[in-house]
Amino acid sequence: MKPLVQFGTMQMLVERLLDGFVSTKEMLESGNTGIGTGAGVDGELIMLDGVAYQVDVHGHVNRVADDFPVAFGDVHQADFKPFKHFDNITLEDLSKEILKEVGTKNYFFSVKITGEFAAVETRAAAKSEKPYPGLGAIAKTQRIFDRNDVKGTMVGYFTPHVYEGVGVAGFHQHFLSDELDFGGHVLGATLKSADVELQLLSGLTINLPMDNEDYKNADLTDLSTLNDVIHAAESAD
Repeated sequence: MKPLVQFGTMQMLVERLLDGFVSTKEMLESGNTGIGTGAGVDGELIMLDGVAYQVDVHGHVNRVADDFPVAFGDVHQADFKPFKHFDNITLEDLSKEILKEVGTKNYFFSVKITGEFAAVETRAAAKSEKPYPGLGAIAKTQRIFDRNDVKGTMVGYFTPHVYEGVGVAGFHQHFLSDELDFGGHVLGATLKSADVELQLLSGLTINLPMDNEDYKNADLTDLSTLNDVIHAAESAD
């Protein structure tokens, strides 16, 4: 069983620690599948079959260079197992079915959904520069995209709630269309006809920005608003 390999933490994004400290090439050395965001929260990343794509604030899909800087990301070595084919089901209801199949909310696992989607709602943020705003401020300027009748792949992770702030508690998923013309962080979706695969992960390995002075000197002891900021930034509310 393989682990989830994470670069950075969600708390770093909340606390304006948005420097890129790892490249997509370095991330893909730890896994061929994943999600993330660039330095300064520069769009939304999705990595499939060892290739990294960015959905930028304009909704454009770009294949990124090996040296593209990443502020936060999750990757793993894909070894998905078939779960079930679904027709005409919302992502919300599908998530409930997945949790029933897994049988616990205490494991890390990855979900891959491929096929036809009746509707997908995504978002992406514009890159910010120093002095960086926090994730909460960035979320207020993110752009929302909608697409109906689109074929593509949705991939992401489930993180146990005790790890909120390290990652995004619950489901965190990104989408990429087969035509490479639409995608982003998933806010909601309805599956028209799609196959769902699951992969349990053995645990979590975290890589931190060891040579970053801002991170070394940051006060990360106040967790009072952390969960609220992450929820507001990652949901459709």
